[in-house]
Amino acid sequence: MRQMILRQKWAAMGAKFAEIAGAECVASFGDAAKESLALRESAVLCDISFARKFSFPEDAGLDFLDSVLAADILKLRYGKIADTFLADGGGRVAAETLVADIDDRLVVVAEEARAGACDALAAGCDGAEDIAEKFVLLSVDGPEAWKVARDIFGGDILNLPFMSAEKYDFEGSGVYLLRAGRTGEYGYQFLAPNAAAERLADALLASLAKVGGTVCGFDAHKTARLEGNFFDIYEEGARVGCPIELGLQWMADFEKESFIGSEAIFAKRKSGAAKKLVGLKSAESLSAGDAIFDGQTRAGEVVFAAKSPALNAFLALALFCEEYAAAGFAFSKAPGGEADVFTLSRPAVVAKSLSRPMED
Repeated sequence: MRQMILRQKWAAMGAKFAEIAGAECVASFGDAAKESLALRESAVLCDISFARKFSFPEDAGLDFLDSVLAADILKLRYGKIADTFLADGGGRVAAETLVADIDDRLVVVAEEARAGACDALAAGCDGAEDIAEKFVLLSVDGPEAWKVARDIFGGDILNLPFMSAEKYDFEGSGVYLLRAGRTGEYGYQFLAPNAAAERLADALLASLAKVGGTVCGFDAHKTARLEGNFFDIYEEGARVGCPIELGLQWMADFEKESFIGSEAIFAKRKSGAAKKLVGLKSAESLSAGDAIFDGQTRAGEVVFAAKSPALNAFLALALFCEEYAAAGFAFSKAPGGEADVFTLSRPAVVAKSLSRPMED
């Protein structure tokens, strides 16, 4: 298991550690619900260094990544980020990948459904490098997150659009800043070499304190992704697998000739998905594996659920038969039971960042 570079720092702050896809992560700092609310109200810092990181030479990397990833990487512009996926040979999503073209390199941040799913990436291209052990990845998210990024790199970050990247100097070290939050709020990912990791973390924590922010674990991040309708490779991605059923068509270019797993994915798209992913809300507890019923008929099954502190209710994603896959209907957790589970349009939580412009 890959250990966190900043493990001692987070342990001293009360971190509760866990494992995700073969790497160590911070699950929480003792109160995931409080951390979730802080993410929605101010800003939080989460160490997401468990993600895989790769660096590719620009020219060779564009051709190689275009041959394996679902999006048309050849169309990627300098300073922009492509959000796409790596599939396995059978067409199941193996990893969600962010590809940034910056500083004459392609930087790839990948979250894997299982450990080792991205092992072949660095080996498949001359000049490619697996930098997972050399860089930390720190994410700052929340309606005040932009103030934290501004404190670190100056007012230039205000011109950075969503899904864009830039490289900045931080005390003599080059740090990549990706505006690629996955919570619905303002979000910035700091990809920094290990030599600068602790100093950067301290600077981020000092800035967070000024806006009433805090540290958070990945449990709060996962809840925010569910609330904000952001794909989670570790939950629904790992359990469902099929990008068509997951609704990930927007991550792929179906005019491409091929990519890994494309034959199976193209065939599934042509035949149509018999099941679709739908959002649920309930006052009662929901868990992965729970069956959902329409009267006596089994209509779907929960694949991921979490308690939303922002709504004080349980949210979930369920894989429904196509005829039931719509928002605005009531179901039950037992055959013939009381209608106590409701399908809903996503996102379930309206991000406060939408009403808080980047101005003091």
